[in-house]
Amino acid sequence: MKVIQIREPKRSIEEAIRSLEVVEKPIPEPGRGQVLVKMAAAPCNPSDLLFLSGQYGVKKPYPAVPGWEGAGTVVKSGGGALAWWLQGKRVACGGQTDLDGTWAEYYIADAKSCVPLHDAVSFEQGATLLINPLTAVGMMEEALKGKHRAIIQNAALSQVGRLLRKLAEMEGMPIIDIVRRDEQVKQLEIEGAKHVLNSSDKSFVEHLQTLAEDLKATIAFDAVGGEMTGTLLNAMPEHSSIYVYGALAGKACGGVSPLSLIFQDKSVKGFWLTKWIKESGALGTYMATRKVQQLMGSGTFHTTISQTVGPDSWNEALLEYSQSMSSGKVILAYNSQ
Repeated sequence: MKVIQIREPKRSIEEAIRSLEVVEKPIPEPGRGQVLVKMAAAPCNPSDLLFLSGQYGVKKPYPAVPGWEGAGTVVKSGGGALAWWLQGKRVACGGQTDLDGTWAEYYIADAKSCVPLHDAVSFEQGATLLINPLTAVGMMEEALKGKHRAIIQNAALSQVGRLLRKLAEMEGMPIIDIVRRDEQVKQLEIEGAKHVLNSSDKSFVEHLQTLAEDLKATIAFDAVGGEMTGTLLNAMPEHSSIYVYGALAGKACGGVSPLSLIFQDKSVKGFWLTKWIKESGALGTYMATRKVQQLMGSGTFHTTISQTVGPDSWNEALLEYSQSMSSGKVILAYNSQ
């Protein structure tokens, strides 16, 4: 089978992408409780780029086949009732382990981690079922559990941002969307966003503080990090929390006022989907994926896909994605040339 591999991590994401190579490997054999999935589609997520640059929280032995999620058809069982039942089924699959990832023609998946796809969900949408949608669902659960009345998020045109906004609308919870350019503000307004701010505007902090106070936005989700973490938290009301789930700035979180932590009961936390899934358990994760599929099938929820390419065009597509993530996902499909 053909796989895409990286021989070693690179500090520069661009260098890492350019170093990816298409190689031949034997088709692996599933063990008990595992299945062999013939992959139809696999996306690239920011977490994949972090892995390529050696910064992600899960490591693999090198050379490594990246890819944390995807979708395909189960073509072989390694044994066990669930693995046997999955044979022939279309599934979303993935996992953050040290095994070969989904950027391959065939992928060994834990049967327990496979999600059978509804007929109305395409392979391309199914390939993006796990990471971004479940991150949005998990963050929305944090907002509801904490009885917050409004949400702030940056990187609002990202896939997670779009999905979180949709969930917030469904719950009747206001959300303040933050982007970096005027054209992005216009795009969000076209998509129906009600409270959109441009972080490049001179009056950004003032407007953010006013909106956060008016809407009582006491929870924020930060995909950027760097000084933006402090900017958001300092503008929020008392008893606010900010959850950092990305590192787009490539810098340490900064600018947080220590007095706001001491006297205003504010906090900075991290959100990692892998940890959330473990804490949710099998039933909680099943209910979340079921909800996402229902929304995908009805057209309420969908991942924006910019292009679907074959392995020979993957490097070029990833370079474009890394420079303009808000344009949509790139999908790897071995039948696309």
